[in-house]
Amino acid sequence: MLPELVQRVRGVAVPPYLRALFRRLGVPVQLIVELPMGATSLPAMALQLCNLAGHGAALGEVQVLELPEGATPRVRLEHAGRSLVLGAEDLAAGNVPLALRIAQELLDPAEAAEALERFAREAPRQDALRRLTRAMLETSSIERLRQITLLGMTSSAALGLDRAALFVYDEEARALVGNSAIGPFDAAEADKQREVLALHDRSLEALIGEQIAGADESRFEEFVRSLECDLSGAADGDEIAAALAASAPLVFTRATPVSPVIAALAPPEEFLVSAIKLRGRPLGVVVADNRYSGAPLEREALGFIGFLLDAAALVLENLRLLESVETLARHDGLTGLFNRREFETRMQEEQSRAQRLGSQCALLLLDLDHFKALNRDQGHRAGDELLQSVGVLLRSTLRAHDIVARFGGDEFAVLVTDTSAEQAVAIATRIGAQALEQGISLSIGGSLWPRDNEDTSVLFAEADACLYAAKRDGRGRVHVEGVAVAVFTPGDAVTEV
Repeated sequence: MLPELVQRVRGVAVPPYLRALFRRLGVPVQLIVELPMGATSLPAMALQLCNLAGHGAALGEVQVLELPEGATPRVRLEHAGRSLVLGAEDLAAGNVPLALRIAQELLDPAEAAEALERFAREAPRQDALRRLTRAMLETSSIERLRQITLLGMTSSAALGLDRAALFVYDEEARALVGNSAIGPFDAAEADKQREVLALHDRSLEALIGEQIAGADESRFEEFVRSLECDLSGAADGDEIAAALAASAPLVFTRATPVSPVIAALAPPEEFLVSAIKLRGRPLGVVVADNRYSGAPLEREALGFIGFLLDAAALVLENLRLLESVETLARHDGLTGLFNRREFETRMQEEQSRAQRLGSQCALLLLDLDHFKALNRDQGHRAGDELLQSVGVLLRSTLRAHDIVARFGGDEFAVLVTDTSAEQAVAIATRIGAQALEQGISLSIGGSLWPRDNEDTSVLFAEADACLYAAKRDGRGRVHVEGVAVAVFTPGDAVTEV
């Protein structure tokens, strides 16, 4: 073959459906390319067939025959004395016509029946895989991605397994934690599910829509979330450890699973375990079976499962990257608290809620006393460590629904929700006293909302004025607009002045 054509063959992208067609063909086929003298081009599918021949499948090594100059390029497939000539129109017709022509003209009746049966099973799955992959790419939620993945395992439009459970890898604990599941909890639920499916033949898109809408947690999913698999001491023959070491999904036939987690799921004798990995790094494990239907697991489906989980791993990496970028955009990099922009957004939302409910909130501005001197005398690293300590203190001291942020430098802000003036002072005092016990001196100024002037800038200005007053009066104290000053003492003691 001419060097120019060799280069084009190597560079052409082969669509998955064409790979699947020759993978499922199941008989060896000889590929012969007939080229006129001096020809430097071939139809796209001819290039793809040549590429496939170089990577195994049913196609053997390419044979090139030379035709007279000006003749039309052709591709010929041969098997067991039969020959099929494909012209440009045949090659452009697509996957299904090509499969039918191969079956009718190249294979004997028994081979054709077997190949078409395999192709008939594969085609709907390939279509389902395209739709599932599209849904994965369109979602912006990691939880929804996991639901779509499990739907691909259990939907009758795809693999149709009875149930599937996903365990997510916790890198710090070196354990797999039950996260998501689809399927019935017991035989009664399985019977009811079959009745519903018989009455309502829902499309894959409809099922995906239901999952994205956020269906209630099933009993089976609730049970899966109670399970955890410690990977540090896996026994010999443990199915999960074997799946994590394998490069493809595994099917086990065992009366009693070795893995305690899989045993807790009480699978039938035959069950599937597949790792979800990205560049060799484990992300999770899927366990699936046909516990209630008793149907055997199709070995031909393993390639589908592998491709589905590989696609999920790639999309998961992108979503985690986006999540990380969004987190950085909303949070302070040093302390992990909200930044000023996110704080002000949350504050507007809280003010709207407080207005609807008729409740009150308080803005507290916090400043570290003598922070510049610390930076000067001990260096910026010591200053950073102190700021991180204050961030940890604020998160541990405040309520979950209070909003806390670092505004920059040594200034922090807290929005205390559903509170009164006295409660705001008590919370500020607790923060200041606990900081004092750690050798940290804080000054705090506060302002209350709602007020006569609803402008947020006025709320910040008054809290800032109170912070300045607390510093001016000796530091280590809180001053809230309209409320007496409280001086911080260790052990949450409060001295009124």
